[in-house]
Amino acid sequence: MEIFRTYDGRVSLTSDTLTSTYGEPFVCVTAHWIDDDWLLQKRIICFEAMEEAHNGFNIKSRLVSCCKNFHLIDKLFSISLDNATAITSAMQFLKEDPSIKLVLEEYGLRKKVIALDTPTRWNSTYKLLHDAIAYRDVLTDMYNESRATDGQFITNDHWSLAKIVHDVLETFDNATHIFSYVYEPNIHMVILECIKIICTIKQTSLANLGAAVKRLLDNMKVKWCAYFTEFPPIYAIAAILDSGVKIEGLTNLLTFYYQQLDVQFDVPYYVNNCKRILERLCEDYGAVIQPQPVGSSMGASRFGILGPVLKKSRPDGSGSSSSSSNIGIGEYLTYQFETEENFHIIQWWKNHSSKFPVLARIAKDILAIPASTIASESAFSAGRRVLDEKRSRLLPKALKCVY
Repeated sequence: MEIFRTYDGRVSLTSDTLTSTYGEPFVCVTAHWIDDDWLLQKRIICFEAMEEAHNGFNIKSRLVSCCKNFHLIDKLFSISLDNATAITSAMQFLKEDPSIKLVLEEYGLRKKVIALDTPTRWNSTYKLLHDAIAYRDVLTDMYNESRATDGQFITNDHWSLAKIVHDVLETFDNATHIFSYVYEPNIHMVILECIKIICTIKQTSLANLGAAVKRLLDNMKVKWCAYFTEFPPIYAIAAILDSGVKIEGLTNLLTFYYQQLDVQFDVPYYVNNCKRILERLCEDYGAVIQPQPVGSSMGASRFGILGPVLKKSRPDGSGSSSSSSNIGIGEYLTYQFETEENFHIIQWWKNHSSKFPVLARIAKDILAIPASTIASESAFSAGRRVLDEKRSRLLPKALKCVY
């Protein structure tokens, strides 16, 4: 508790709920912040049983109680919650089969449990295809042998289709890994990774790969638009705080994104609104932080295929003008762009905190926001290893002590 009593920055929370093996509801709350040494920190501040039901009011009450206990009521910056209404809990595993072992030995392969597909998780489909393609010959021979009577065989065309879907979903799986970072900042990368996904879908759809593939990609695009037609402003503001993106880069990226998505969207209005929010934050933070402009620093592009998109309308020089109304934001936006491959955003803001003290403090709070609730979900994963069927009588108070 003393960590937060003396901490003068902002803290972001993630929270998730779980029903244990014996029906006891649990709630987990994880705090995320960047400390005075500019290190991204996380702590589980609540892992306890709920006597009441998992509804919005009761979860809110637990969050408030937890924040009061840790002196966080006036230090909260954001709260990320899992909005899933239900989580699939049934998981089937392949049973031991001597015949499978013999076939694998014939092909010189080790036995492997292939990941199962979860309809609501595209990355699970990628993992299933990734495993299956590696065992293509084994699966083909075993399946075709079992279906010899009805003639429904796996052909090379089926595997070609599987490889196309696999390659499309690989970009999504890579993004999922980035969004699952816990000890590295990732909120500034959300828009970039989403653009890479939709770009892959669009490029594949233009490749004339057949009606089945086009129908699949069209359905993916419709599903994608249901969630990512407009990004929450916090993602855009975090991207602006990336010194390789800023306002110009964000505008170019979003323009490119909606072109790939074939959606009409007022990008200038959206970006200007995000800039106004950042300016208001500068005014609020600037009221208690005195700017002390000092020095400067300079930094293979880390943006890959999106590098040319970002370079459009990018100023070559490093401007020096600043506006008193937004305390350094004007100078930052015209400051030199950073595109080095080994760029680390927290380190960059630490090194430039004396030049942009107000923005650095804002970046310190915003970059601590996680892109997902994986921190709390991983706590439940660990909890399942502690509170399993053989320890189902472990009391909630004892389980809380473990965390």
